[in-house]
Amino acid sequence: MGVKDEEKTYNWMFVFFLLITNIIFISSTIVYKTKIDKQEFKVYSFEGEDKNIRISSGIIIISPSKQTVSGGKIQYIGNKHENIQSYSKNIYLNKKGNKHSILLDSVSFEDENKRTTFLDEFLLNENLGQISSEKLFTEEDIKIIKDNLYFSLNYLTADGQSGNFIVKLKVKEFGVDKNRKN
Repeated sequence: MGVKDEEKTYNWMFVFFLLITNIIFISSTIVYKTKIDKQEFKVYSFEGEDKNIRISSGIIIISPSKQTVSGGKIQYIGNKHENIQSYSKNIYLNKKGNKHSILLDSVSFEDENKRTTFLDEFLLNENLGQISSEKLFTEEDIKIIKDNLYFSLNYLTADGQSGNFIVKLKVKEFGVDKNRKN
């Protein structure tokens, strides 16, 4: 075998190697793109109010790797001006009568002289907070979220009276175009 024959053999081997490498690259790109296209992203907004409490600008983002709930803002629209000793805010799913908390926050004033009203407190602390995790919701939770998301505010006054407000939240799903062009 001559030098020219060896060069031809190496050239064919190199071309063959490039062809195989390109086939592997194109195949893996197609498989990855198909996998990405099958992943679902969902975005929900929520709000609600009763005669005392207004919740606005809440958002839920569901992606394959992370789920996030931003509770939005709370505003006290009632006319009771009681001295509040402690309270807890809870966004939860009502699953067949059972509360499954998603975002829960409690505040307590230990100092006897430190009390507040809801009007003052929610002017200063209007954000309900945020939580994110790989899995906040099950598939079943996501199916029922539109009709079963609630906010509750439980409180204790300085004179020992307890009370609560419950607001059914209106959940709206933002459309994601499933027929998008690739």
